[in-house]
Amino acid sequence: MQHPRTSPTILLRWTGAVLLVLTAVEVGHTAAGWRGDGTGRYPSADPPTTWGRVSRAVKGLRFSAGEPKEADTGSPMWDGVVRQWLVLGPVPMPADAEPEKTLLPGEADLAPSEGDKIGRWTWRRAAVETAQLDFARLFGKRGDSAAYACTRIHSSSGGAFRVNLTSVGDVRVYVNGKPAGKGLGGRFNLEMGKGWNRLLLRVSPGEKDWYVTPVFQAWKGEEADSEQTNIAWRTALPDAWPGFYGGGMGVGSPVIVGDRLYVLCEPHDLVCLRKRDGKVLWVRRNSYFEVADEAERRHPAYRSAVAVVDRLDAIAAALVAGTATDAMFEQKIELEKQLRKHMRAVDRVKYKREPTPDVGYSGFTPTTDRRFVYTWSASGLAACHDLEGTRRWIRLDRRPAVEHGFSSSPLLTDGKLVVFMRDVSAFDATTGKLAWQTPLVSHDGLNPGGFFHGSPVAVDIGGTAAVVMGNGTILRARDGKVLYADRRLGNQAIASPVLTGRTLLHMAAWKTQLLMRELPKTPAEPLELPTRELSIDMSAFPKHYLP
Repeated sequence: MQHPRTSPTILLRWTGAVLLVLTAVEVGHTAAGWRGDGTGRYPSADPPTTWGRVSRAVKGLRFSAGEPKEADTGSPMWDGVVRQWLVLGPVPMPADAEPEKTLLPGEADLAPSEGDKIGRWTWRRAAVETAQLDFARLFGKRGDSAAYACTRIHSSSGGAFRVNLTSVGDVRVYVNGKPAGKGLGGRFNLEMGKGWNRLLLRVSPGEKDWYVTPVFQAWKGEEADSEQTNIAWRTALPDAWPGFYGGGMGVGSPVIVGDRLYVLCEPHDLVCLRKRDGKVLWVRRNSYFEVADEAERRHPAYRSAVAVVDRLDAIAAALVAGTATDAMFEQKIELEKQLRKHMRAVDRVKYKREPTPDVGYSGFTPTTDRRFVYTWSASGLAACHDLEGTRRWIRLDRRPAVEHGFSSSPLLTDGKLVVFMRDVSAFDATTGKLAWQTPLVSHDGLNPGGFFHGSPVAVDIGGTAAVVMGNGTILRARDGKVLYADRRLGNQAIASPVLTGRTLLHMAAWKTQLLMRELPKTPAEPLELPTRELSIDMSAFPKHYLP
């Protein structure tokens, strides 16, 4: 499996899961459907389509591909995106080339103008609409060559910026003739001087793709110095960590019941916020500590864990009171590590900590019947709370880790909470007791056949409640019996299935193929689902590393 280069070294003080309540905004066209989706099913929808926060330091950035002349102000890059570059290539790479070795003489000091030549190569201008520079389109697919890209960036403030950079190959970054680090990718810090700066990239290809996508963002201290649009309130939540690909882990989506939002926060907290103003109403922890039985609570390590939990509770109380600080959030991270250590001492097998999934342990969306809120985390913990935070039940059902980790949110259907972790398990929504369990993928190997990342959806087949999994398998909700299985989606399917009318849509992971299946009107066994396949040409679209 080919991965983008990343640098998982940055700790965020609090989550990037900023909760938004949007006010009306003037738009230049009439929306057709929800956010203009074109279906016409929501004809009266007129939602805002613009919101966000932009650092003034980022808004002060400007770019110029060529050497700027005196009084040249360049073009604004208010969104942190450079849209004009000078590019050169393809430059052959020796078979044993190492990322830190230069390919061209004086590589770090290259300061080209359009039309300049280096050997048989000529610097030429490349304009882009997005942040992505696709060298395969500019130079053709060359697996043994590197490309160079140069631009000038003017900073009105100077200082450190965070660059969100994606590439499937190695990237060498120079700023004003100095290397900006090794093995770059994901997110990293880049120091720029006040005034004009020269940015040079050397980009190697991957197995199939050859591109780089740099986006400039604010760094520490810039959060307060920002301009925001159509954000009614903003609440800082604890414990977001950088993921393998540079994105935040532990950032789940909220569910809404009346005037309340319910969202999971890393690594195992259910947080309730008031929708109208973002005030935190309560925090409930659902960790290994809460699931321990009476015998385990007599273990000396558990008694040590109690002292840690008391300190975590104090931080949660400060969050509710509105007095929590960045220092408290960083302290919480250390306390969570101590809590894991103590619980592992209680039972090394039962409370084993699997590698952190790409989405974190809490990057899951809760589910609700509007009376209770049900949660499921990558720690294998399921729990049920009423809307005021009283826990009805909690249980632990953990399976061995998989590549990239589990990320399927839970589903509430037929009076059961359905979850996926190698097996599909259904718990009675009222009691939490196991209703049924169906093996779905092997318990061996990090990337077992048929593994997926999408979340399940509920369907009705002639009055029979069923569950559609992310790999296309359909199970009867009553007892977990497999009614339909089709492995055409392959491994690591990411998108969740979508139901529109009686048409079930699935997107394959490793090829741009959409499967459209028609659900039958009667629950015959085995199910027969007429399937159409649509191949989609996505070659012109910016991408991460999947099509």
